[in-house]
Amino acid sequence: MIKFIFTRLRKFKGAILIIAFCSIMISVTDLMIPFLTAKFIDEILVAGNVTEFYNFIGLMSAIMLAAIVSHYASAILSKKILLATAKNLTEEIFRHVHKLGGEFILKSDMVYLAKRVDNDATDLVTFVVDSMIDVCIHFFMLLMASFLLLSIGGKWLLIFFVVAAIHFIAYKILSGKLFNRSVAVRETASKYFTSLADNFVYAYSIKLHCLNEKFFAAFNERFGKFFAASLSETRIKFWFTTSEINSSDVFRILVFLLGGLEVLRGAMTVGNLVALIGYYAFAMQAVAYFMSFGQGWQNALAAYRRLTEIFSLPQDTDGDLKLRGVNSIEVRGLNYSIDGRAVLKNFSARFERGKIYCVVGKNGAGKTTLLNFLCGMMKSGGGQINYNGLPLSVIDTAFVREKFISFVEQKEFLRNEEMSGGERRKKIIAEALEKNPDVLIMDEPDNNLDAAGLKLLVDALRGGKNFRITILVSHEEKIFQAADELINL
Repeated sequence: MIKFIFTRLRKFKGAILIIAFCSIMISVTDLMIPFLTAKFIDEILVAGNVTEFYNFIGLMSAIMLAAIVSHYASAILSKKILLATAKNLTEEIFRHVHKLGGEFILKSDMVYLAKRVDNDATDLVTFVVDSMIDVCIHFFMLLMASFLLLSIGGKWLLIFFVVAAIHFIAYKILSGKLFNRSVAVRETASKYFTSLADNFVYAYSIKLHCLNEKFFAAFNERFGKFFAASLSETRIKFWFTTSEINSSDVFRILVFLLGGLEVLRGAMTVGNLVALIGYYAFAMQAVAYFMSFGQGWQNALAAYRRLTEIFSLPQDTDGDLKLRGVNSIEVRGLNYSIDGRAVLKNFSARFERGKIYCVVGKNGAGKTTLLNFLCGMMKSGGGQINYNGLPLSVIDTAFVREKFISFVEQKEFLRNEEMSGGERRKKIIAEALEKNPDVLIMDEPDNNLDAAGLKLLVDALRGGKNFRITILVSHEEKIFQAADELINL
């Protein structure tokens, strides 16, 4: 997992070195404070040295200022690295998804996938960026704090180790359960967000078809699963955190009890007691960090595994042959089933330049599915599709789609366009025709077109038919009249 992210952090080496330097400055100043505080109490306040008093105030002010500057620089640089790396990782996933098989893309819930990718990429990068320096710094702080505790007295270090061991045992017991709960929360949260988005994205259709209660029921069901998973995770987190708090409280009580007795007996100065409390706080802070690191590691590991699941999905395979044009498309014995129901049964047809073909049939007959096969977006059906007599398996279909195919989808691809549905449809059709393709594929192109728009479409189809293969899906009589052949599914 670490290698997975570190390979994507190489371009930020300079910024990472600056963050490391700032982190070292912060940890050093933190460790100096208990020592300086002890000196202030025992050697300045007790001795009543006014000059040393003001020197101490000036030194502490300088230390605090250096810590503030280091914190600020580290926070800004870390945020820049985090945002840039998360964006680059998300883009990698987008590019991978765009190369997956068309059948997978069509069947997948992409709103859910987008939410899942965004959460996982951000969580994973945040964990690694925040942890790459902090692990080293807290390990250094743990060693130094342990050494300083030992310098005050060996029993203090022994007590600290016993309490830390108890906390570690509690972590080992709870960490596995926490990981499983974390995975469950991520999955249910992504599905809950998808249901939430559906109620807004499809609000018009929900209202039109009176599907309110059905969508509300799905929303409530997914929320219920997310709610239950979140509560379960919170319970485990509570006991996880409580074990840390309880162990810290035990050690704190022992420090006050034993340290206070030594001060009363004159075996320890007040300054050393204050330093002891400070060193203990840093030691427990380091232990708490590594325990929370374990929790963060489990969350990041869950995110990493979900991301690599996507990267492991097989990409669409294309041939290397780049055609110079498309003159014919031939389908031989194409079969395809959806959920066990045969949609295309041993379908064969030939499409040639200079003709308009109109595919007709009832809803669910496989019209749109056939168009997806013809343009190479789907390839899993039994049978064969040839371009210019050559099988698609040897052809670079992405290159062919880019250069020689225009596909007008059933639903408009445009986003955030302030125009009516009919105007959007006209714009999409115009862009498809301007490409001057060898193959023009249109799925319900007459959707949202008025009579004038429909006439313009028919005229354009007839006027350009000699230069291309035109394949349409439509229920419009005027489209039928413009076709040279009807293919009934």
